[in-house]
Amino acid sequence: MKWLVLLAIVGYATAINLIGRTQSAAARGRLTCNGKPAAGVRVKLYDSDNSFLPGVLDTDDLMASGKTDSNGEYNLSGSTKEITGIEPYIAIYHDCNDGIKPCQRTFRVGIPSKYVTSGKSPKTTFDAGQLELAGKYPHEGRSCLN
Repeated sequence: MKWLVLLAIVGYATAINLIGRTQSAAARGRLTCNGKPAAGVRVKLYDSDNSFLPGVLDTDDLMASGKTDSNGEYNLSGSTKEITGIEPYIAIYHDCNDGIKPCQRTFRVGIPSKYVTSGKSPKTTFDAGQLELAGKYPHEGRSCLN
């Protein structure tokens, strides 16, 4: 029983970033819609959190957020605390080829672990390259809250 309480406390402290080591990541890229720059598209940098304790909800940590510029380009960097290595990804929220459907299309692009840096400032930047938003991406979904 004592171990269960200890695990719950550690899980909670981790979830609210009281313990852990600071790690960072950065990503850049360019988004297009039907071959034209996709300006004003929301892009977020997250750390994927999967709780290892039953009943402990640990949501993904938002590390940075921004919108693409007039050329469809974005450049994000951020940091968070975790006991284990972070698993960063970028989430893209857009309306390309979406008609009048509610909410926005969204998909994720994982950032390889070799782009994760110890400390608050990333030493390398993951270049996601140019992504065409007109196509359908694996595990694409919809988001009304972004």
